[in-house]
Amino acid sequence: MAPGPPCDATIVIPVLDQREDWLRQCVESALGQTRPTEVLVVHSPRTGAAAHAVLADLARRHGNLRLLPEARPGFAAAINTGIAAAACARVGLLLSDDWLQPDAVASCLPHDVDIVSTGCRVFLADGVTEVPGMVPPYSQARYEALAEDHQRADYLSHFFLFRRDALLRVGGVDEDAGNSGVDDFDMIWTLLEHGATVRVVPTRAYNYRDHDEARASLRDADAQAADMERILAKHGVPADRRQAIVARHRAWYGKTLRQARAEAMATPLGWAREQWRLLTWRWRAAEAADRWLRRAARWWRGSP
Repeated sequence: MAPGPPCDATIVIPVLDQREDWLRQCVESALGQTRPTEVLVVHSPRTGAAAHAVLADLARRHGNLRLLPEARPGFAAAINTGIAAAACARVGLLLSDDWLQPDAVASCLPHDVDIVSTGCRVFLADGVTEVPGMVPPYSQARYEALAEDHQRADYLSHFFLFRRDALLRVGGVDEDAGNSGVDDFDMIWTLLEHGATVRVVPTRAYNYRDHDEARASLRDADAQAADMERILAKHGVPADRRQAIVARHRAWYGKTLRQARAEAMATPLGWAREQWRLLTWRWRAAEAADRWLRRAARWWRGSP
């Protein structure tokens, strides 16, 4: 199929298989961006007939949607298939059980950097009920305060809009790194090691559906820990540090975000950490509000 009309960005959606209503919401959110956007859905031999029917229906009605078979098996290969086929200079990623705000692309395009990251909001499986307190404060200043690339890669989160040429320079997603964290941790880390520029735009343009059906983050915890160990070794992290990092991440493997957070809060240390996080969050919000009020007062008085 020939590429669609001119676009400002391409959004790649890898699909193994997915519930019809979630898949439709996901793809329609990409198609409905306020800026011209090419949408590439990369499907698998394991994609079911119901999902194919949804995609075929959407493709008939939207000239900017292209359906592609994955070039090689696997999650990473599906994303790389989309990156290689993208017609636009900017490329974003979207998982098939999540969805975007209409201005996700528009909020990223003004920033001429290799990686734009907006952060996300978390919803229950119904896609309506937002789960408060799941996402920490998100800002460029907090990102820049982190000392190491692995910390910065871990901090950044969907929605990502990348320069396509930056992705191609590092080979896209590492297809030998496993399935967990390869798109939103390992690839980000690799880009940072190659000098990628970053802008954090805290618009929360990505909507994450926290559910207990099929999802990569719900895979067996041992398998995900092995993937993390492989990623850390690849980036030269010493064995003793790898153990500590894997242990910290392992608490979130094989669980929904709500389950993992509830378990963390059940321990005295976890409760204390959460209270400190909320305290600093509120303090920073109050500090930002005070700065805004001071600027407004200066403007009102006509002073700089």
